[in-house]
Amino acid sequence: MKDDDLMILFLGRLVGVKGVDKLIMSMPHVLSKFPNAKLVIVGVGDLQEYLMNLARTMRLEEYIRFRFDFIPEEERILHYAACDVAVFPSYYEPFGIVALEAMAMEKPVVVGAAGVSGMREIVIIRGEEQCGYHIDPNTPSDIAWGIANALENPEKREWLGKNGRKRVLQEFTWNRIAEKTLELYEQMIRR
Repeated sequence: MKDDDLMILFLGRLVGVKGVDKLIMSMPHVLSKFPNAKLVIVGVGDLQEYLMNLARTMRLEEYIRFRFDFIPEEERILHYAACDVAVFPSYYEPFGIVALEAMAMEKPVVVGAAGVSGMREIVIIRGEEQCGYHIDPNTPSDIAWGIANALENPEKREWLGKNGRKRVLQEFTWNRIAEKTLELYEQMIRR
């Protein structure tokens, strides 16, 4: 990758429910607006060969980098630090720790928000606290819409990223989660 390339990062299991194939299919739309965009896909799973063939069939090899590996935390942090936007177009996601990791690293996030999605609750999509975008993971053009909005300009990326980190520190630290859990138990006992 070159210095002026825009890096789109997907990190996770390479299985159907994660929507990585639709993310690859979104790349022609993204590239029409950002010809210097590169998609980096990191993970392992059943779809590795299918995803490589899809990228080849769509003639996107020079725009997509695969790393079929389960990487340790230090390396995940470096990937988040290097990217311009993190994209997780899952069809189903009970929670979505990867979105929190990207937000903690001050990166804008684009997340699937159809069906059951814990990421829909994590990612604020409007107002002063906006930190990313919700997309329909079934629609490549909608995934591209989210990516394009996040990449629009460096100031916006920075603003979304700072909001994301602030949200993680306010709502998703272990202390805060423990407090929320205790509050929930107290409510249940009172009932």
